[in-house]
Amino acid sequence: MARKIILGMSGIGTLAPGGSFNIVSNSLASPTVVTTVAPHGLVTGDQIYWTASTTSNPLLTATPLNTVTRISDTTFSLNGINCTTAGTAGAYAHAVLTIPLSPGAAPLVTCGRPHGLRVGDTVTLAGGNAVPDLDGAQTVTAIVSATSFRVLTSATPTTTAATEKGYFTKTTYNSDVLDCGGAMMGGAVVITSVISTATNSVKANIQGSVGGPGDPSTWVWFNIPYALVATPRTFVLTELTITTSTAVTYLLQELIFWRFLRVACNTSTNISLALTATYAE
Repeated sequence: MARKIILGMSGIGTLAPGGSFNIVSNSLASPTVVTTVAPHGLVTGDQIYWTASTTSNPLLTATPLNTVTRISDTTFSLNGINCTTAGTAGAYAHAVLTIPLSPGAAPLVTCGRPHGLRVGDTVTLAGGNAVPDLDGAQTVTAIVSATSFRVLTSATPTTTAATEKGYFTKTTYNSDVLDCGGAMMGGAVVITSVISTATNSVKANIQGSVGGPGDPSTWVWFNIPYALVATPRTFVLTELTITTSTAVTYLLQELIFWRFLRVACNTSTNISLALTATYAE
């Protein structure tokens, strides 16, 4: 009797750059208009934090926390920032607006725009002055809202609220988790990348899990062997390093059992990924 093959396809997320978001330019204008290479994803009223600025007068870092007005997918203006000299480069990050007093709970971080984080991601905080000092790498332990999250630190809870604004960048983070519903016999992951201005790089691992109790961040995850379409039977476990705008299909070895699928990223700068998975049960 022939075995029935069930095919499925699902998007497993769009991952924004992990590091700072680089820009192409900011204009001589009142207010100045910022142009980005890749779509920025900002909406009017979002707040961002400038970490670098070149040739602009004033430098965008002189007033690092800004509110934006969206103009198009790749342009926005900075409310109240009037420039007499255009800028030729720069970078901004997710703004951290508050780290309030949180007795009895892990420190809460509130952001100036949706953070796009998941439990288990690692972020690097900078520029704040909360007690305990949260600057440096922190693990996300809870998502409170689209613009707030909690982090685990060795000195919880927050005993003194932050009075200075700061920022965060993503250090390690994961795609959505695809539940294929049963034992898998192969499939494929398509990774489409879009780069911003240099430097561009992301390291990614295609991972599977058989699942378990609790949150997926606590499960055992392992790299699934993959092959390129040009060499479909040459499977490797090598971590992917992506540095260009491209779309690549990775074929998954059918001999490895998994039910859940994700793409885990680290050391990402100025590159975004759109992920689609297909599978056969």
